[in-house]
Amino acid sequence: MELRQIQYFCAVVKAGSFTRAAETCNVSQSAISQQVKALESEFGFELVHRHGRSFDVTPAGELFARKAAALVEQLEDLRFEAEGVANGWATTLSVGYLNRYEGWEVQGAITAFAARHPHIPVHATAGSHDTLYHLIRRHDVDVLFSDRRRALSDAFVNQHLFDGWQYVEVSEASDVAWASELTVAELGHLPCILIASEDQEDVERDYYRDVLGFGSDFLFARSREEGRMMVAGNRGFMPLEMRTQTGRTGAALRRIPLVGQSGQLKSEYYCYWPKDHTNKLIEEFADILAGMFETPE
Repeated sequence: MELRQIQYFCAVVKAGSFTRAAETCNVSQSAISQQVKALESEFGFELVHRHGRSFDVTPAGELFARKAAALVEQLEDLRFEAEGVANGWATTLSVGYLNRYEGWEVQGAITAFAARHPHIPVHATAGSHDTLYHLIRRHDVDVLFSDRRRALSDAFVNQHLFDGWQYVEVSEASDVAWASELTVAELGHLPCILIASEDQEDVERDYYRDVLGFGSDFLFARSREEGRMMVAGNRGFMPLEMRTQTGRTGAALRRIPLVGQSGQLKSEYYCYWPKDHTNKLIEEFADILAGMFETPE
């Protein structure tokens, strides 16, 4: 019994067709059929019951295919890990992501990556823009998902993912709750709630005040959930970005577009990692993450 025979049989069962399985495996249909027959001959019983140009998988074939598919996946992971050790590749993946981003895509990419490589640990760290910047510079994380605040560096792979629409969240008790859109100036009388660790409060305040032009007082939360509770209590507004323009709101919060002279404001989002620390795990995760942003919300 050869691994190739097992892989071909699993492909036939998954595709429900010898022809489609042959296309998937990039071999001829006759080669697939011959290998499955060889497997049956070795076992001494049928895996598929053929009738004309179609077939049914026998109960024994269904059992074998189910358990063999899991075995093939484990062997692929083992090969990948052994190849990584032989070539000095990383055997873990550490992902940094922006703590105030409102979206499911990073979780989706981590889930998809973990499903492909169940034996490779994935560590995820949330942080503000500058926290993530320092983590990647020290190689404490392998790859980042974050907004753009600096000029793009040639020392990094800078993979653009999307431009996010800027919103603010306010309590329904706020005096601006029913505005159709808001400017930075119209929010000046309300405190701005930012998500940052204690050591990053000054950095975040300076960016929102000096670069984005917020004239508000500033309050700080340590997580998006804490920030939302502050918003719900009508303590101020919280800026956030969304991948698509949306009118959705929560039961107690209003999400209102933040606009400038040219319309709704936007922020650029990228996947970043140092060129001199690239490896197959990072590249694969980046491809998965980019695919998440190609999927309609």
